[in-house]
Amino acid sequence: VTVPEMQRSNLVSMVLQLKALGIDNVMQFEWLAPPPAEALVRALEELHALKVLDEDARLTPDVGLALAALPLEPGLGAVLLASRELGCCEEVLTLVALMGLHHVWAPAQGAVHALEEAKAKFATAEGDGVTLLNVHKAWRSNGRSAAW
Repeated sequence: VTVPEMQRSNLVSMVLQLKALGIDNVMQFEWLAPPPAEALVRALEELHALKVLDEDARLTPDVGLALAALPLEPGLGAVLLASRELGCCEEVLTLVALMGLHHVWAPAQGAVHALEEAKAKFATAEGDGVTLLNVHKAWRSNGRSAAW
């Protein structure tokens, strides 16, 4: 028997949506297959850390309601909302979109070495996010070419 997905998944998005629907006490919600209480507590803790919940575990009017309306994982949505204040909205939008792709690197048949060279050309010590932004910037500077 397969363990229900609700019992083995990250519940942050689910708890956020329940809160947005007005279900304040998710611990008492009548689940078809109740998740472990620890998973619900972890989800509530993460939402609180993202400033989505106030001290009464209700959605905050500024971040919580806005985040619940975004079709993104809460962590990515919180970064996107914070980018407005930090003046880097375009970069964060680009990064969130690129992170939604399955493969940014598409090797030609038998060109594994060329792929590794291309990755090295754009890689930075700051991490994968900046590397992805470097790839996007280079693509834009090459006329947004599909062949590129």
